[in-house]
Amino acid sequence: MKLKKMVWSVLLSAGMIGMLTGCGDGGESEPQGGSPAGETAEEASVEEIVPEELTLPLTEEKKELSVWVVYNNAETLDINDMECVKQLEELTNVHINWITVGEQEAQEKFGIMINSGDYPDIICSVNLNYPGGTEKGIEDGVFLDMDEISRKYMPNYMACLEANEMTRREATSDSGKLLAPKIVYGMEKTVEGQGSQRGLVYRQDILEKLGMDLPVTVDEWHDVLLKCKENGMASPLMLSSSGASELSLAWGVNTISEPTYFQLDGEKIAFGPALDGYGQYLDTMHQWYEEGLISANFTSGNLLETMDFATMQNDEVMLMSNWAFWSGSVMPTMGIVTNPDFYLQAIQNPVLKEGDEPIQSVQDSYIRGTTYITTACEDPILAAKWLDYMYTEDGELLNFYGVEGDTYTFDDNGLPQYTAKVLEHEGEQNATAVLRNYCLSSGGGIAFGKYDLSATLKLTDTLSSDGVNIQQASSDIWSEPRNIAVPSGLELTDEEGSTINTTMTAINTLVEEYTVNYILGTDSRSFEEFQTSLYDYGLQDCIDIYQAAYDRYLLR
Repeated sequence: MKLKKMVWSVLLSAGMIGMLTGCGDGGESEPQGGSPAGETAEEASVEEIVPEELTLPLTEEKKELSVWVVYNNAETLDINDMECVKQLEELTNVHINWITVGEQEAQEKFGIMINSGDYPDIICSVNLNYPGGTEKGIEDGVFLDMDEISRKYMPNYMACLEANEMTRREATSDSGKLLAPKIVYGMEKTVEGQGSQRGLVYRQDILEKLGMDLPVTVDEWHDVLLKCKENGMASPLMLSSSGASELSLAWGVNTISEPTYFQLDGEKIAFGPALDGYGQYLDTMHQWYEEGLISANFTSGNLLETMDFATMQNDEVMLMSNWAFWSGSVMPTMGIVTNPDFYLQAIQNPVLKEGDEPIQSVQDSYIRGTTYITTACEDPILAAKWLDYMYTEDGELLNFYGVEGDTYTFDDNGLPQYTAKVLEHEGEQNATAVLRNYCLSSGGGIAFGKYDLSATLKLTDTLSSDGVNIQQASSDIWSEPRNIAVPSGLELTDEEGSTINTTMTAINTLVEEYTVNYILGTDSRSFEEFQTSLYDYGLQDCIDIYQAAYDRYLLR
C-alpha cells in the first residue's frame, strides 16, 4: 500500500492561527550548545542522498519500538487503547511500548532517564531540552545524528521543511544539519507558523458603555483609563509583576519577552531596557501609577501570571495583556464570569502619534518540539519511518481527527470536519475530552509529526457565542504589525551559553528591580545611571553573543 501523495502549500501570509493552549509561548529559546560558527554540512553528500518513498506496512514482520512521552490523560490508562493508535499499528505493523510521564514530573524524569543510560528508542520532547542542546546530546552518545537518515528515509518530513523557509531554518542547526526531527506547525494543507498568541485586549463592552472611540495613541488610552477610574474601576491598566506591558512598544522597546528583553533593530540585536525609549516608558508608567490607573498590587502578578479571574469578574480592568484563547466571550461562555456582555477584544499596540506604524514583539513559532531517536534504538531506520508517517496527510488525520465516519468526515472542499459525536456531546465532557479515546494529539496532547493548528481551531469554535473564532481573529490582529522579536531557534555555543547564563541573570535582576521601583517611585536613580549600570554588568558582551548567533541563523 502506498501513501497518498502529500501536497504542501507554501506559506503566503503572516498572521496565521494559534493553538488552543497558551504554552506556545513567546519567550526566548533556551541557550543551546552548538558547533562553532561557520561550520556547514557537506553539500555534496547531501545532494547524493536519494530519498526513499514511504510505503505501508513499514515492516512485513511485526516489530516493536519504545516511545517516551509526556502524557496527562488519566482517563485512558493505556495509549494503545486509543482508536487511532490501533489503526496506526495495523497500518505500520509496528507495536509501540509507551513510556508515559506526567507534565509536572517530566523535567525531573527526563533528567533521570538521561543520567541512567537506559534510553527508549524514541523520545518526544515538546518543552524539554537536553543540557547544551541536541548537538551536545549527540556528542554525549545519547541521541543519534539524524541528518542522513532524515534525508533518506523521511520524505514527508523533508516535504514539510521544503514547504516553508522559516520552518526549514528553525529545523536546521548552525552546522547545516537536521540533527533531530522537529514537530512542525501547520494547517490542513500548509506548513506555517502559529502566529502571535499574546497581545493587548480591552473590555469592548465597557468602552461602548462609556461612549468613547477606540484609542489609537498612548495619550488617547490615558484618557480612556482616566475615565474608567472616574467611573469606579479599581485598576484600569494591568501590568505584569515586572512592570512590563505591550504599551512599551509605542516607544519601540520590548518589555514583554522577559527574561531576555532582546529585540531586533533591522538585522541588529538590541536590548530593550538599554534604549532611550525605555526611560520614556518608565516615566509614563510612573505617572499613570501616581494617578491610580495601575493596580497598587501589580507586583503580585497579572492575570496571565496568577490566573486569578476575580479581577475579570469584578470588572476591575480595562486594558491588559492576554492569550488568544481567553479573548472574546470565552470567559462568560465557560462560566468564569457571569456578565453575559463581557467581551475582551484584541487590538494592535498603541503608537505615540496617529499614523505611526504599530509594532509587535512576540515570537512566531514554526516548531513545536523535537523527537529524538536514541543510540539505544536497534532499528533507527524503522523508527525514522514510523515518525515520518506522522507527517503524512493520513497520519495527521489519525493524530488529530481520529476515525473517519466516526469522529470526522470530509466536507465538500475535501477538508476534515469533526462530527456531532465530538462537537455536540452530552453531559459536562468537552470536545477535547471526547477525542481522548480517539486521537494522540487533539485528545491526548501528545505531539508527533505535523501539528495541525486548524484542528484546535475547530474545537475552539465551540466556545464562540457569535460565530467568530476569537482565537484566530485575535492572532490575526496581533500578527499583522511588524514584529521585532528575536526569532526562536538561535543556537549558542557552550562558551556563549555559559556567558549568557552567568551575565544575564544579574542584568535581568537589575532590570526588574529598577523597573518596578521606578514605577512605584522608590528608586531615584536617573535612567542614564541605570543604562550605565547595564553595560557595567557586561551587557555589550551579551548583545555581541546574540548578534553572532543571529548572524549564523540567517546563514542557515
